Amino acid sequence: MFSKYTDEELVDLLKQGRDKAFDELYFRYRDDLVRFVYIRMKSVAIAEEIVQEVFTTIWERRKTITIHKKFSAYIYTSVRYITLDYFKSHALSDQYIQEIMHCDGITYESNNSVEEAIYHDELQQAVDKATALLPKKSKEVFILSRFKQYSNKEIAAELNISHETVKYHISYALKFMRSYLGEFS
Repeated sequence: MFSKYTDEELVDLLKQGRDKAFDELYFRYRDDLVRFVYIRMKSVAIAEEIVQEVFTTIWERRKTITIHKKFSAYIYTSVRYITLDYFKSHALSDQYIQEIMHCDGITYESNNSVEEAIYHDELQQAVDKATALLPKKSKEVFILSRFKQYSNKEIAAELNISHETVKYHISYALKFMRSYLGEFS
């Protein structure tokens, strides 16, 4: 019955207390949003948790919610910000940073590929800016390690520094990236 309504009509019905309108919005967007978050988190459980949190907030605010743009843009933006908040409250993994830097040519499977492309570009710009802000030696080591895929041993030989120094600079760079990207919103 509610499947023929537009998103905006469903939001209006939700404000009027029609629970089935919420159900329709949830089932309309849930799977795509989980995939959207999964691309970044690589965890179905975390992706589902984030999507659930966004829909819980919508449910709790259903009578007063105000959406100034299309619901699809609103929901994807909400999920994106909750995902970023998750990164702020949890340490970014080395794997995530590598994926951001090496995901050129990614194929987006969601219906909202423009939103994903914008998200990817914003993150890529933040990583590039953070890399540029690293101290010179840490930046050199980080670029060799993460962009050029050199091993620690190869980096040590290339820069004529010890293996322990390479590990220190990588550790420093990753902590800096976590801090910098944690502020990214």
